[in-house]
Amino acid sequence: MESNISKGLFLFLTFFKGMMFAFTGGMAAIPIVEKDIVDRKKWLSEKEFWTYPALGQSLPGVIGLHNSILIGNRIAGPFGSFMAALGVITPAFVCMLVIAALFQTLVDNPYIRGAIRGIRTIAVAIILGNAVRLLRTTPRELFSVVLAVCAASAPLFFGVSAFWTIITCGVIGIISVFLRPGTNDENSKDPGANTK
Repeated sequence: MESNISKGLFLFLTFFKGMMFAFTGGMAAIPIVEKDIVDRKKWLSEKEFWTYPALGQSLPGVIGLHNSILIGNRIAGPFGSFMAALGVITPAFVCMLVIAALFQTLVDNPYIRGAIRGIRTIAVAIILGNAVRLLRTTPRELFSVVLAVCAASAPLFFGVSAFWTIITCGVIGIISVFLRPGTNDENSKDPGANTK
């Protein structure tokens, strides 16, 4: 059984490694983190893991930091949250110091401009890949599919802001729980779940 200290150090290294190459934002680090935490360490199931990025995106602020705090706390308590958050913050902090020192040189460099153009392009593929993985863990029911399609269509085709889309979908989700009997959390299906 691993201690919270060793788990915390592993979380720091995992999030640090993920954020070193997350040029397009915190969601770009998710595949690396998932591989270490779900596939390698098996601390979380895939479905449970993807709950945290979904929740992290619905909170105001930095998505990568939300993910790290939520996942870190689930695995190793407050120390895990702190170490995972530190792993997210450190690469960005170091990069910003370097960029601040070399800003003028970097902006005028054609190679840097080309790299930024390429990174911007690949961001679409990374975000789309994460969306597909997140959809895989969503319950396969008509309500979820319709809500996902509406949530994607609202900002794309009707100019509704992401903020109002998230708020509206959250409210609809809460209402759906009250309107459908027996759809509380999964623990309600297993009477012995809370007695273990």
